[in-house]
Amino acid sequence: MNHRSTGLFLSVMLLVGCSSTFYNKKVSARGVGGGYVAASLAGEPDQNTQVQSDRMLVWKASLSVEVWNVSNAMAQASAAVEQAGGRVERKSDRGQDFAHIVVRVPVASFRKTLTSLESIGTVISKEVSAEDVTEQYIDVEARLKNKLVLRDRLKQLLDKATDVKDVLAIETELNRVQADIDSMEGRIKVLHGQVDLATIELSFEKKKVLGPLGYVGKGVWWAISHLFVLSD
Repeated sequence: MNHRSTGLFLSVMLLVGCSSTFYNKKVSARGVGGGYVAASLAGEPDQNTQVQSDRMLVWKASLSVEVWNVSNAMAQASAAVEQAGGRVERKSDRGQDFAHIVVRVPVASFRKTLTSLESIGTVISKEVSAEDVTEQYIDVEARLKNKLVLRDRLKQLLDKATDVKDVLAIETELNRVQADIDSMEGRIKVLHGQVDLATIELSFEKKKVLGPLGYVGKGVWWAISHLFVLSD
């Protein structure tokens, strides 16, 4: 290997080493964080509120509603989501007794859509959460910028390379760096999608209609339970 070839090879190794060291220092200085923010503390987003503009929050809600007609409830839910500018991601059902639907809606319409969905029937359970992915985004973005700089430097070295071994070594490293870039760009796109669109998981259960014996049993239970209650 001649001096020029050795110099190019060392340049490649130095670039890769510096890239790794730069990222490790950046992460250790800032730390990798992220977690859940209770909805009661952070406040649910709506059209009139810009929630923590300096943070990236992934809003999620889980809602269970009891209804008289599951099919009609599913149709109303789909209409409410469409009106909010959202979309249905998946849905399933067990005839007329139960149905499950997962929807994505713009975060600005999150609260309004939840209110619409709650009004379809009787709410059995409800859970709202917000995951803070700000640190994840910052870390991926920093790594991406670093990899883009590394890719440009490798391309410059490739243009100067004349030895076959140098060309093959640089192209191999370029392919690896490009794969990392593609992965990071994909991750950033996913994070943006999660932040821009809130996720709502909705379950509809058919209300149980009590027969004559059911009402008798319910009355007996009411009477027994009140035997232990002393009135003032």
